[in-house]
Amino acid sequence: MSRKTEEKRSGTNRDSDQDHKNARFVCPVCRKPLHKNNLVDAKSVVEDNLYFVGGVRIVGSHVQLYCNFQHRYDEEGITMDNPHKLTAVINVYFDRSGDYIQFEILEILAE
Repeated sequence: MSRKTEEKRSGTNRDSDQDHKNARFVCPVCRKPLHKNNLVDAKSVVEDNLYFVGGVRIVGSHVQLYCNFQHRYDEEGITMDNPHKLTAVINVYFDRSGDYIQFEILEILAE
């Protein structure tokens, strides 16, 4: 998967539909394109899981995360009959205050 998606934080929350509008990833299990509703985003990974649930702050660093999720929807957004487990390999960059400044999906792996 050579295509990447980046989310750069500018102090305001971005529309999650726009976060992945240019990214196209192919599922390694079924070889179908991953719909934008399938992909993890900065809000779900960093804000909802690290910040809100865990109260974690990573300061002044680059971190590679492996995030498990399911391929549940086809390209039209319809629930698939046989969803399957995937892992997103993500680079996240944090500034000195602990806020993320860049979120980049590197590749999608079969779990």
